[in-house]
Amino acid sequence: MNPFAPEAFFDLPEPAAGLFHGLAYVWEGVAALPAYIEQTIQPDILGEVEEGAWLEPGRVRLEEGSRVERGAIVRGPAIIGRNTVIRSGAYLRGHVLVGDDCVIGWGTELRQVLMLNGSKLPHLNLFFTTLVGNRAQVGGGTFTANFLLSRKEVAVTVELEGRKQTFPTGLQLFGAVIGDDFQIGAQCLLQPGTIIGRRCLVYPQCSVSGYLPPDSLVRPRAVPFEVTPRAK
Repeated sequence: MNPFAPEAFFDLPEPAAGLFHGLAYVWEGVAALPAYIEQTIQPDILGEVEEGAWLEPGRVRLEEGSRVERGAIVRGPAIIGRNTVIRSGAYLRGHVLVGDDCVIGWGTELRQVLMLNGSKLPHLNLFFTTLVGNRAQVGGGTFTANFLLSRKEVAVTVELEGRKQTFPTGLQLFGAVIGDDFQIGAQCLLQPGTIIGRRCLVYPQCSVSGYLPPDSLVRPRAVPFEVTPRAK
């Protein structure tokens, strides 16, 4: 079995399942996401939009039971599932597909993101060109970086059976793939091209790159504090 097939990372509810038809590797969904949303969106506002929120006219689908609070901005094309809350101060910048029972909180910015059912980006999260699985719990101030300072194409590098393999993505902008039931603490950074399997746990204040197999645990290196007198 291909360990990097979409089904190895996600249980795929509709409408997200169609995104991965014919794709061999899960990260191929990042590049495919914009066109898929544009082809499948049927704009309609079925949920609640508080006064003072702004949704781009004719470019957003908001399902029943969902709520966009005042002060939030949603640019299209964007599809938002049922019983999801977009809190005040959130900014969805387009090509976003959000599932059911999600939370997108204050100070959170999304661009070209898939976010599956039950996931929460509660505050001060910046997620770009990234796929987020079901039931992800993300601490405040955690970001995905999606651009190399070298300006080179972002590649996916994994180690399998003791051998490093590199897969091209064809993308200069590529953040991360995050499998189902992921938990990450506050103030973490996911470097470009990070691939994270199901049920991984990352402690606060970690910088993560490369490939984390399913059920991985990541802790920061222990560095004791050194206390010295301040110079006068």
